[in-house]
Amino acid sequence: MATLPWDCVVHGVPASVQAKSSTRARWKAAVAAAAAQRWPVGVAPLAEPVLVIITYFYEGEALDVDNMLKPIQDALIGIALEDDKFVTDVRGSKRDLANAFVAKGMSRALADGFISNEPFVHIKIDIAPDHKELP
Repeated sequence: MATLPWDCVVHGVPASVQAKSSTRARWKAAVAAAAAQRWPVGVAPLAEPVLVIITYFYEGEALDVDNMLKPIQDALIGIALEDDKFVTDVRGSKRDLANAFVAKGMSRALADGFISNEPFVHIKIDIAPDHKELP
C-alpha cells in the first residue's frame, strides 16, 4: 500500500474538460506520466476512499478550477487510483505564481514545481476525511 499523503507535479497548463479531445489526451498523458514516475514501484493503485487535492499554479490568465479536475482524476486511474469511484472528496484551487507564498513542510514534488519557473499543477492524494463529520 502507498504511504499517504502522496503527491506529484505536472508541468504546464492543464487542459480543460471542454478542450479539444487531442489537447485533453496530451494533458492526460502528461499527468499519467508524472504520476507513474512518482508512484511507488510495485504498489497497486489505491482502492479506498481518498481526498484528491489539485492546485494549479499559473501565470497570467487561469482556466476555471472545476474544468481542470476531471481530466486529471481520469489520468490517475490505473496508476494512483484503481478507479475514480474511490475519490470521495476533491479540492481544487488555483494560485497565481506572481504571489509570495508561505510554505511549511513543502514536499519534494511541490518544491520541484516551484523550481521549474513555469506553470504547473500539484496533485496530492490523502486519506479521505471522516464522512460522519459534516464539513
